[in-house]
Amino acid sequence: MKKQQSGDTSASACRGINKMATTKRGKAKKPTGRPRIKLDPKQAKIFGYFRATYDTMAEQIDCHVDTIRAAMQDEDSEFSKAYKKGFSSMKMKLSEAQVKTGIEDRNPTLLVWLGKQYLNQKDNPMPDEDVNKNYTVILVPKKQAESDNN
Repeated sequence: MKKQQSGDTSASACRGINKMATTKRGKAKKPTGRPRIKLDPKQAKIFGYFRATYDTMAEQIDCHVDTIRAAMQDEDSEFSKAYKKGFSSMKMKLSEAQVKTGIEDRNPTLLVWLGKQYLNQKDNPMPDEDVNKNYTVILVPKKQAESDNN
């Protein structure tokens, strides 16, 4: 039996090497339990593109949510990798659309936001050295201000 490495909690490590169990006479035992569900990476990429929840994916695949959760928590699974790839491609398309809309349509709000995100621009109109200074504003009635100017 394969020795479980410390920190390795995968199902195959807990059960040992993926060999079929045998009887005392060496004959192969019949597999017991429900057959494993084959998760499609192409479907996972679509789920990732739309940022589907575990519940939604389980409902669409017709399996238990724990099956999806286990596949997503396994960083090496094709399903998890495909989901992340789908989500990444959606973020790229969204970013492309924002830049295109901001530049081509000259959307000022979007251009300000993009400037803050990519060019480190800020809303602070004062230079940094003026920010920490205390300014005093004295309000004088209009008649008194006019008499002081003459």
